[in-house]
Amino acid sequence: MPDTTVEVLRLGYAALDRQIYDSDDRPVGKVDDIELSWGEADPVPRVSAVLTDTAALGPRLSGRLGRAWAAFMRRMSTGPAEPVRIPIGSVVEFRPATRLSMRAPAHVWAAEDWLRAHVIGRIPGAGRADDPGQ
Repeated sequence: MPDTTVEVLRLGYAALDRQIYDSDDRPVGKVDDIELSWGEADPVPRVSAVLTDTAALGPRLSGRLGRAWAAFMRRMSTGPAEPVRIPIGSVVEFRPATRLSMRAPAHVWAAEDWLRAHVIGRIPGAGRADDPGQ
């Protein structure tokens, strides 16, 4: 007999703004949003994915601020300005941190890589922080 147990979570507490770790225990980011889906056959919404990355913020903001944030993310992005979508099937657990059964997608660090190369890397002395003895 299949397991039909349904776990009820308070998403705001159990998932949102929690650190995400991939299968190699590397920090991926924080859960910025939750994607829900439902169909005609299933009128109850189900969690289909967790979203992370700064691009997840734009759609949650209304008005000019949301549009400005989305435009900023499109300009900074080297690929599509979409949040990183992690299917719910890849989530092992939500508490105390969100753990994944897969390695993090490579593009999850795209904004950090861009900032490191174009902003932080231009600060005098920034390259010496990783040198031993510094």
